[in-house]
Amino acid sequence: LAICFLAAGRCRPQRGRASAMITYSSTSLRDLLRFRGSVAPRAVRWALPCAGLAILYHHVLHKWTDWSLYFEVPNNSETTGWSMFTFILGFLVVFRAQLSYSRYWEGITLVETACAVWLNGCSNLVAFCSSKPEKQQEVDDFQFLLSRLMSLLVSCIMRDISGLDDERFGYLDLEGIDLDSIEYVEKSASRINIALQWVQRLVIEKARDEVINVPPPILSRVFQEFSVGYVKVVDAKKLSVVPFPFQFAQACADVATGAGAVAPPRCTRPSSATGD
Repeated sequence: LAICFLAAGRCRPQRGRASAMITYSSTSLRDLLRFRGSVAPRAVRWALPCAGLAILYHHVLHKWTDWSLYFEVPNNSETTGWSMFTFILGFLVVFRAQLSYSRYWEGITLVETACAVWLNGCSNLVAFCSSKPEKQQEVDDFQFLLSRLMSLLVSCIMRDISGLDDERFGYLDLEGIDLDSIEYVEKSASRINIALQWVQRLVIEKARDEVINVPPPILSRVFQEFSVGYVKVVDAKKLSVVPFPFQFAQACADVATGAGAVAPPRCTRPSSATGD
């Protein structure tokens, strides 16, 4: 019962104090005994009476009264308790594995969808470019700068979602952008918004200069593509920012630790059938 309440309980915020999302490390052993945000204290309040009743029933059935004179008393309570424990452990492991798998595929789908709609938007912008010979140099400059900005945007997205800020998510050389602007976007906490705003501002300026030669209602489809992609990115970032609930993570870790401590001596016990 204690394990059931530990797995299913919820932590209520204290009155008069703002509740915040609980952050934790999945590799820290200290979180196994962490009380802030844990459901363990509330679960213990239910578990202690149940444990007391179990001890009382055990003494009544096996110590104080010989109930075997009246009916058959089962002697497989230890096996039953171990089966219940392993069932709960399996349930928690499967629950977390399924949820993690669904979150993984949801994140992959959102990122791929964002990249697809932005690729479609950039492809439309290239197709909308003017075909006038006197605009050819401006068209080339626009397409090169657009490619570099989109490369920077995708790099910022992958770094923010993954939490890794290294060279694995590089981008094209940012020729045509001053170094101060590059340094600013690299140090900013909202680099995705800044890079996307640069792209949209570039499109507006080139439409005004007639480098992009399409009517505004058709050009607005490109901004719709950018908006859809940005919403997908925000949804994907949510999966990396909001962790698996601490209460369930702690329950899984505690039950798995308990199984690791109990299983070895139980597996090495001599069998009653063979005596080995």
